Amino acid sequence: MLSFKRFLYLALVTLLIAGIVHILILLLIPSYAAKDAWAKLDSADNFWKFAPVSSPLKNEADIPLLDPAFSIAACRFDLGEAPLKVQASGNLAFWSVAIFDRLGRNIYSFNDRTAIEGQLSLLVVNAVQMARLRKDQPDELQESVLVEAQQSQGFVLIRALRPDASWAPIIDTYLKDAQCNRFDLESGSSGN
Repeated sequence: MLSFKRFLYLALVTLLIAGIVHILILLLIPSYAAKDAWAKLDSADNFWKFAPVSSPLKNEADIPLLDPAFSIAACRFDLGEAPLKVQASGNLAFWSVAIFDRLGRNIYSFNDRTAIEGQLSLLVVNAVQMARLRKDQPDELQESVLVEAQQSQGFVLIRALRPDASWAPIIDTYLKDAQCNRFDLESGSSGN
């Protein structure tokens, strides 16, 4: 049976080791926190416009765990400046769009199978902007998906399926022509 002194010694050693591990974890948090999707996209010129996301086949992809069968473009936005209007058109084998908040949590997503006539038309707003839209919705938004976001900043990802290499030019054009613009609620028009 353990004596009281020995038990006290083991308890103190355990607390010391736990304290050291705790301090090391706290010191490592900043290096891991800077590697989230927002921080990686921050290095690209993609505020209010789409920019290609680096290939998931590379070791240092912009966003980890991406499917290599998809070409991806990202656009960051700030609803504090204006609502976000996302548009793209073309005939692809498959596309999907997802809206994320700054922390990388998915707010909303849909794809060409659920979009009106298979075309991408999306407006992301905050609660105040949504209230204004409910009072007087511009005709331009009649066929758009309206999404209310709780967070002001976020990013949008468009993923386009590349069934084989012959689709590359079509997908590149689709992603290059995709629009990620500020939307003016007063005039009912988008633009940067």
